[in-house]
Amino acid sequence: YKATDFVVPGAGTLELTWTPPNGEPIKHVVNEFKGAGVALGMFNTDASIVDFAHSSFQYALGRKYPLYLSTKNTILKKYDGRFKDIFQEIYEKDYKSKFEAAGIWYEHRLIDDMVAYCMKSD
Repeated sequence: YKATDFVVPGAGTLELTWTPPNGEPIKHVVNEFKGAGVALGMFNTDASIVDFAHSSFQYALGRKYPLYLSTKNTILKKYDGRFKDIFQEIYEKDYKSKFEAAGIWYEHRLIDDMVAYCMKSD
């Protein structure tokens, strides 16, 4: 993945645009700044998320640790939602039976819930 960020010097419109090789661009207005602020643009690829998922599942299996994926998919519905969906699909297809045999599990949790869970855990 990569990201770019910058200080917004003042009032103006922040837009995010994806331009395909052929066809119409997709544009989203991110924010109408009334004054100075900061902005961030980032991306990831499905291939990178898939590799990360496999690495995570394999690490958990090797250590016999349960695996938790924490996201904020209530806010970042598409971005974090993509991680959640890809991890779940790979888990169901490639790792569920292996995790069950090892007596471990995989769960997705909202980051808020995960922090509370960690605070209560030993």
